[in-house]
Amino acid sequence: MSGDLWRAEAEFTVSRRIPWENDEGLRPHIDKVLDALKENDVAAEIEVDADLESAHVELSVIVVTPEHSDGDSLAREGIGAAIRSRGGRHEGLLPLIDESRLETRAGPFSGLKTPMWTLFRMSGCGVVPD
Repeated sequence: MSGDLWRAEAEFTVSRRIPWENDEGLRPHIDKVLDALKENDVAAEIEVDADLESAHVELSVIVVTPEHSDGDSLAREGIGAAIRSRGGRHEGLLPLIDESRLETRAGPFSGLKTPMWTLFRMSGCGVVPD
């Protein structure tokens, strides 16, 4: 991995219309999103803290940014791609025009079981390697 490092810290609430306890649960969904992030070659390090009762998720991701790239945009795109690849949607993560163009998968329970990751806060900074 070569390039600069950028730490992005994001806070989400993950919700859906059918309560989590009615089937597979929130924890497995978060684990699937983390697996998708780990599969992404951009993510160098991932940390998560989730309060399953309140569905509050704090996610910290260190991404490798190619020279002259925007670490914040790269982190947002990587997190968003991981959420979408595991059947979720997100709100507030990408610019409104980009989020409005994203395709949604329609199924028999579309919108009822779809996890919605609502971003409350995101910050980032460069990381100096040890």
